[in-house]
Amino acid sequence: MNQQHFNAVFNGLTERRREVLLKLLANEKDEAIAKSLHIQKSTVRKHREEICKLFGLNNEFPDERRSKLPELIALFAKYKPELLNQNTSELSQTENFGQDKTTSEDPNFVGREEAIAHLDMLIDKCNPKVIGIYGKGGIGKTRLAYHYLDTQKLEYLELQVGMEAQCITSVKSWVKDQLRYQFQEEPEQDFISTLEQLKRKLQKKPVNILIDNLETALDENGKFKKEHIDYLELFMRVLNAPNVKSITLITSRERLNEAKLSFVEAYQLLELNEIAWRKFFSKFDINVNCPAMSAIHQSYGGNALCMKVIREPIQRKYNGDLEAYWQENKEFLLKGNIKDLVASQFDRIQNNNIDVYNLLCRLGLYTYQKIPYIAIIGLLCLLWDVQEEKKRSIIDSLEQTHLLEFRKERIENISNSWQDRDSLHLDFPPSQGWMFNLEIFHNEVKLLIFQPAGYSLHKFIWEEAKSRLYLSNQSIEYLLFSLKTQIDKMLIPSETCQNFLNFIYQKEQILFCTFTYKKACIRSAYIQKTIKLFSNLADEIDPTFYLDDGGASYCMDMHLAIDIDISFEIAQDINSILTFLYCFDQQSVFWEVGNRSGLSDIDFVIEILPGIKRVLSHKQQINSELYEALKYIESLVPENVKEIRFFRALLSLLYIYKPELVPNIRTIPMISLKEVKAICGAQLRTGIEEFEKWFKVNGQKWINTIADVMFNIPHIDISAHWQFSEQEKQQFRQYYDANRLLVDCLKNTSDKVRSQIEDTLLLPITEIEKRPFKD
Repeated sequence: MNQQHFNAVFNGLTERRREVLLKLLANEKDEAIAKSLHIQKSTVRKHREEICKLFGLNNEFPDERRSKLPELIALFAKYKPELLNQNTSELSQTENFGQDKTTSEDPNFVGREEAIAHLDMLIDKCNPKVIGIYGKGGIGKTRLAYHYLDTQKLEYLELQVGMEAQCITSVKSWVKDQLRYQFQEEPEQDFISTLEQLKRKLQKKPVNILIDNLETALDENGKFKKEHIDYLELFMRVLNAPNVKSITLITSRERLNEAKLSFVEAYQLLELNEIAWRKFFSKFDINVNCPAMSAIHQSYGGNALCMKVIREPIQRKYNGDLEAYWQENKEFLLKGNIKDLVASQFDRIQNNNIDVYNLLCRLGLYTYQKIPYIAIIGLLCLLWDVQEEKKRSIIDSLEQTHLLEFRKERIENISNSWQDRDSLHLDFPPSQGWMFNLEIFHNEVKLLIFQPAGYSLHKFIWEEAKSRLYLSNQSIEYLLFSLKTQIDKMLIPSETCQNFLNFIYQKEQILFCTFTYKKACIRSAYIQKTIKLFSNLADEIDPTFYLDDGGASYCMDMHLAIDIDISFEIAQDINSILTFLYCFDQQSVFWEVGNRSGLSDIDFVIEILPGIKRVLSHKQQINSELYEALKYIESLVPENVKEIRFFRALLSLLYIYKPELVPNIRTIPMISLKEVKAICGAQLRTGIEEFEKWFKVNGQKWINTIADVMFNIPHIDISAHWQFSEQEKQQFRQYYDANRLLVDCLKNTSDKVRSQIEDTLLLPITEIEKRPFKD
C-alpha cells in the first residue's frame, strides 16, 4: 500500500469506524471502546475486522482469528504517525490480544467457530438480554458458554442449577450470596427486595451471567416447576429489566417454554461434525485416516463428551489405533461417563412423564439397519396405549429432550453418473437410509436418490433404550403383537382400502399357488405397484428374496404376473423370453448382458423355445390370443432343435463338473452351437446344419413374430382399476411404512413369533380376525 492508497482508505472511513480506529490507535481495549461509544463489545470487534480489511490486512485463512492490530499500528506508524501515542507505538509486532485467541488453543475445545460466530451475530443484530443454548447432554453447551464468556474478558456470575432434582440451587439463596460476596452489599430480608438490589447492581456494572443445567428446574412441558417458580421472578425482574447491561447465557438439555419469557433467544447447538472429531483425535496422535472414523462419529452422533471419553482408551490401550479400538468396542458403546450421562437423561424423562419414557424405550424395538429414519407413523403406532389426542404432544416432548432427532428429506438427481455403481455405493450408502428409484422422463432415464425424512436415535442412545426395554416387565413378543394390532387398525375406517386388501388376498390365492417365497411378499408388491412406492418391502419380509442375482429376476417375474394377471410360473417363462428378445435390440439396456458371452442369435432362439413350451404346457388358462400365437411359433421350428439343445446342455454340465472330457471349449457360461457342432456326432451335426439353414431363411420373421406377440400382451393397470383419493394414497403409504418398521423389529424375536406376524402382514382385517394370535 502506498501513501495515496492509504489516504484514500482513511478518508473514506465512516464516522463510527473512524471513532473506533482512533481509540484502537490510542491503545484502548475493546471493552473500554464499547463502553465509551455505547455499543456492544462484539460490534467493536466487527468494526476492527472491517477496518483491517479496508487497509488490506486480511487473514490468510478464513477461520484464522489472529489479531491484525499490530500490522495496523505499523501501517499508521509509516503513513500517519501523529495518530499514535507512545504506548501504542511500542507494541510488539507479534502480540496477540487475549480476546482474539483461537479456540484451537484448548485441545478439548474444537469445531465451535460457527457457534461462536452465531452467538456474536445474535448479540449484534438482536441485542438480546438472555440467550438459551440448547442441546443434548454431553454435546458441549457448558464448555461453549464458559469459553464465550471468558473471551469477553468480563466478569460473570455463575448459577449452577444442579444435576439432581433434590439438589437444585435456591434462587433466593443465590441472589443473597451474589449481593454479599460479589457486590459487598448486605441483602434485604424479602426476596423481591433482593432482586431489586441485584438489578440496580447490574444496571451500573456490566456483569454477565451463566445459568447452567436449567433443565433440572423445568417440567416435561419446559415450564418451571412450582417449587422453582423463583427462577421465573429472576428472569422477569432482573435479567430482562431495562438498562441492565448484562448478557445471560442459559444451558439446558430442554427448551425453556415459558410464555412470559419469549424474550429469550434460542440457539440450538448442533453435534460436532466429523472434521472436528478428526482434528481433536489428531492432537493426541490418534490415526484418523481409517474407515472407523466415520462409523464411530456417526454412532456417537458427534457428541463432545463421548469423543473425550473414548480418546483415553484409544490412546492408552490401543496406542492410538482407532480402527483396532472400534473393531473390539463397536457393539458396546455405553461405558463409564457416557453410560452415566445417558442413564441420567432417561431417568429424568421417566420421572417427568412416563408416556414419553415408554415411547423412548419402545424405540429400542427398531434395529435401525435398513430403516435408519422412522416416519412419524412409526412413532404414533408405538403409542398404542395412549389416547389419540395426546400422541403428538408426547412425540413433541420427546423431541424437545434432543434425544430424538428429526431429519429432513434429501433428494439427489445423479442422471449423469448413475451407471457408475462403485461411486454410487460410496456416495450414497444404503445403510444411511438412501433409497433409489429410476424415473423415465422425456425419453431420458434419471436415477433419483433420496433420503426420506424421519426421526432417529443415535446408536448409543438406542442401546440404552433397547436395554431398558428388555429389562421392563413387558415381553418383546407382547410389544410386537401390540404394535402389529395398532398397524392393522390403521386402514379399518376406510372401506375402499379394506376392499383392496381383500382383492390382493384373493389374487394371491389364485395366481401364486406355487410361489416359493412368503405370501406377504406378493401382497407388498401389489401395494407397491398401486401406490407407486419407492421401497420394496418384499426383500425385507423374506431376506432370501435378494440374496443373489436371481432375486431381481424373481421380483420382475412377480410384478409381470401382477401386470398381466397370470400365474407366477407362466410369468417366469414370459419374462425369460422378453429378456432374450431385448438382447436382439442394440439400443436395449440388456444388449451388453446378452452379448458378453459371445453367443449367436441362433443360440438365443434355442433358449427361448423351452420357455414357449412351458407356457403352452401349463394347465391354467391364459390369454387365448397369446396361447394360439405361441403354439403357431412353436410349430415353425424344426423338431431336431430339442435334441440339439439337450446335447448342448449336457456339454455345459460336463464342462462345469468334468472339464477334462470337453476339450477345446472356451471358458464361457454357456456353450455355443458352433462349439457343439465341432465336437458332436455326424447325425447331430447334420441336424444343427439343417436348423442353421432354416434359421437363415425364417429366423428374422420368427423372432419378429415372437416380439409382436410378447410386446402386445394385454397388461392390467392395477392403479387404473383402483382409483384411490389422495387421502387414501397417504393412508396406504403410512400403512406400508409402518409395516416396514414392524418387519424391521422381527429380527429381535423368535422364529415362531416372526412366522405368526408375517402370516398376517398386509391382510384385510376380516382375514386377520380369522387367525388370531396364539399365546
